[in-house]
Amino acid sequence: KLAIALDRAVTLKDVTRHPVLTDLAALLDKNGNAATTDRPASDGPGTGTAPGRRRTAGDDLLERLSEPKDARAGALICFPYAGGNAVNFQPLARALAGDGPAVYAVELPGHDLAAAREPFVPLDEVVGRVVDEITGLGATRVLLWGHSSGAAPAVETARRLRERGVEVERVFLAAQLLGTAAERRSAVDELTHRSNAEIAAGLADDRGYTELGELDAQRAEHIGAAYRHDCVAAHEYFAGLLEAPPAVKLSAPVTVVVAADDPVTASPGRHRDWRLLAEHTDLYELADGGHYFLRTRPAEAARAVMRAAVLPAPS
Repeated sequence: KLAIALDRAVTLKDVTRHPVLTDLAALLDKNGNAATTDRPASDGPGTGTAPGRRRTAGDDLLERLSEPKDARAGALICFPYAGGNAVNFQPLARALAGDGPAVYAVELPGHDLAAAREPFVPLDEVVGRVVDEITGLGATRVLLWGHSSGAAPAVETARRLRERGVEVERVFLAAQLLGTAAERRSAVDELTHRSNAEIAAGLADDRGYTELGELDAQRAEHIGAAYRHDCVAAHEYFAGLLEAPPAVKLSAPVTVVVAADDPVTASPGRHRDWRLLAEHTDLYELADGGHYFLRTRPAEAARAVMRAAVLPAPS
């Protein structure tokens, strides 16, 4: 809301990286060539670049949302749901603050409404860039979280990190079941035949997109386009794996995180379908919270992460 109200003077990435208002004001002053305050803006939690430096399409995709008290707590890398942003993981990051891992979230190219328009990027390229950035972090413990369609890049990232020799401690696949190739192909066909405006209208009452009603038609349609792009990429990725299962499964254990009242995942026992892609799977079910429990039940989602820290290693 702030980024839209300021008419692109700041981006969602700016707000994520400068959560303290005085720091954001200093960024605005520098970007507008106005007078700046004498006090330098801090590089506090959530910041990744110095104030005044504008983001470009070539910048890093990972946004740091929190820091752990102990570096040994590792790093949780989060992939947003369709049409979503890194900022959607701020409630989870706050809930994990302290004893939890550092939280990083992926800001997908072309998804920031308040930024200069850039094209959407194929899943393969996103994963390649994220893998490079994760490797550069040098974290001793790496965990991945993919929410809804974000499960696809999370799975592929785990596969590629293993090829790089980086061990992933656990993969959280949230609000997503594997389904069948036929279901995935059918979903792609349905999305392909809907306009951006139709998709946006269908999302308007969804708890994951509560701001849509406050956007003008052009911005709402952009959300619809981003939603389609992310969903189609995820459906095609998983359809491919279902039709030609990989010879080597994920060695990292997979925790499927769902809410009991989410109609999308209301299929008892179907979490076991992920065994097609992973050697070890388990289920963590929230009592409620809907499909976007990241926003409605962040504390419960954080407990799923913290629970994994005390689980015994799979045999």
